[in-house]
Amino acid sequence: MAKLYRNVNSLIVPTGIGAQIGGFAGDATPAAKLLAKASDVLITHPNVINAALLTDIPKNVVVLEGYLMDRFFANQILLRLNVKHKIAVVMDVSASNQDKEITENCLNAAKNVYGLDIIDEIFYTEKPVNANLDHLPEPEILMDACKNAVDAGATALAVIVKLPDPDDPKLLDKYKKGQGLDPIGAIEAKISHMVSRQFLIPSAHAPVFDTPYQHEGVVAPRVAAEHLGNTYLASVFKCLQHSPRIIPSTGALKLLTSDYTDPAELNLKPSSEDLKVSHLSNLVVPYDCCNAVPMIEASNYEIQLLTVLNNQTVLDDPADFYAIPHRVVNNYLEAAGYLLANTKDQEYINPNLFYDN
Repeated sequence: MAKLYRNVNSLIVPTGIGAQIGGFAGDATPAAKLLAKASDVLITHPNVINAALLTDIPKNVVVLEGYLMDRFFANQILLRLNVKHKIAVVMDVSASNQDKEITENCLNAAKNVYGLDIIDEIFYTEKPVNANLDHLPEPEILMDACKNAVDAGATALAVIVKLPDPDDPKLLDKYKKGQGLDPIGAIEAKISHMVSRQFLIPSAHAPVFDTPYQHEGVVAPRVAAEHLGNTYLASVFKCLQHSPRIIPSTGALKLLTSDYTDPAELNLKPSSEDLKVSHLSNLVVPYDCCNAVPMIEASNYEIQLLTVLNNQTVLDDPADFYAIPHRVVNNYLEAAGYLLANTKDQEYINPNLFYDN
């Protein structure tokens, strides 16, 4: 039986900008759960909800990778909800044997505990990726392994790249104290953006490091979830479980697909059941980071932009500076009240129940 949803909203806390709420180890989860209670559907991204082994995603939350979030707000893609992805793990061959064994254990556990459809094979890169904290010198090494996974039937990718330890240990120490910026946030975002752009499917990244995981004592509450176990892969699986199928908008396929993607093989046609950007009622963001595609595009689709005053970041890009129509709220509780009271006349009909956790 079809379900009718009027209150479709989005929550964004951009990665690596030192937000007071969000950007650490799932510390925006309480805000996301609050807004989810005030929504029929809440669209967010991994940076908001990713809490390592403690990742806790409500059933009505849709998790969308950052590049795909931009394309959604640009009206270039639609979202098909309630799909069960075939997930593949793509891993940097230079990861330690310990990390490879832990990854295999996590893959098997997720299949049994979450009931996920995960391909048994781990798709290793042919050569070390040799990532640094700024970019991938040879991205084709990773992309070729991802293509092998897609060719094997994967519709979502869990990507594991070995990253070097930060050059400045003070940055990492500051992060462990719940301050400053995530030292690996930028490269993680670049990796997932690259993969999602190439293949037009959901992806999420779980790092491994030159220095194998070891217990590091008590850390700040905002990052404590990252210090409970030996892998971040479980949270990636949870995010992919809540990811939609990506449907190119009519006329946007050539613009979106890459050399690796054969448009004829995608065979993804929009339907009346797919979620469009115009279905959204509200977009909730930190007060001073309104220079990204979703914030700029929101008013074009009559989406109310709510900027949260008590979630300051290191940026200085308020909506006023860009003359973007918006409403200022003091906190996420006030934002939730606004979501409950303000919805669009346009309704979104979905034929299925929401994700089972």
